[in-house]
Amino acid sequence: MEHAAFLGTGLLGSGMVERALASGTRVTVWNRTASKARALEPHGARVASAPRDAVAAASRVHLVLADDAAVDGVLEQIGPAMKPDTVVIDHSTTSPSGTKTRSARARQLGIRFMHAPVFMSPQMAREGAGLMMISAAQADYTSLRGVLEQMTGEAWYLGERPDLAASYKLFGNAMLFAISGGLADILAIATANSINPPDALAVFSKWSFAAPVLARGQRMARGDFSPSFALSMARKDVRLMLEAADGKPLVALPALARRMDEVIASGHGADDLAAIAAPVLSSAKSTA
Repeated sequence: MEHAAFLGTGLLGSGMVERALASGTRVTVWNRTASKARALEPHGARVASAPRDAVAAASRVHLVLADDAAVDGVLEQIGPAMKPDTVVIDHSTTSPSGTKTRSARARQLGIRFMHAPVFMSPQMAREGAGLMMISAAQADYTSLRGVLEQMTGEAWYLGERPDLAASYKLFGNAMLFAISGGLADILAIATANSINPPDALAVFSKWSFAAPVLARGQRMARGDFSPSFALSMARKDVRLMLEAADGKPLVALPALARRMDEVIASGHGADDLAAIAAPVLSSAKSTA
């Protein structure tokens, strides 16, 4: 029976462990808060008292930790304790620069290291659904492809560039946070205008913006600001939103208004709303 170790058994890590146990994998777990690891014992997991004890017999080690510092600290502990050819698969959300440095350091130490952050909820982890993005050596990905695909709905191999999966994970989370900020502002406007907050979301059952996000995003990435929604008119709409909020606390709209004003002042008022990306694209060209 294959033996895997999971270090970090919070909500996501616990879901992954339950999925692995259900598939017949022998699992040893460790968590800084021991009670979270012990909660997996009834499912069949063995609990280790320290990271190095968890990995001693494992052929693969999964990390589901809080941040770069936690990953680095655990790697330092487990490196000498792992069997030769054990693969470390890091699902943590970490910085691109930290991941790149960590991957290089792992190679120097002879550790097979993969970064594989995910877009999935704890329940999706239990069901093997969602998306996993993988930066790893081709040979390591190929050898573990079946295992990774069993963990998620899609295992998306991004190649050997070590920091790419980390960057893509941040891109996805940035969109999630932007949407959440926008939704918070919508609810603020709704309450200011005596609209039941759940009712304010009804418009999104009629209008899906998934396709416009991709289309506008591609135009912005290309620097194509040919007008379909003039920035000056979009700024007028933001003014109406700010006024309609009537002093309610807002998250995203004030910052958006400031950026619009800056870009309009620089001469983009007649260009498309996409021109709010102009300062970023200009700085990218100047450093190229």
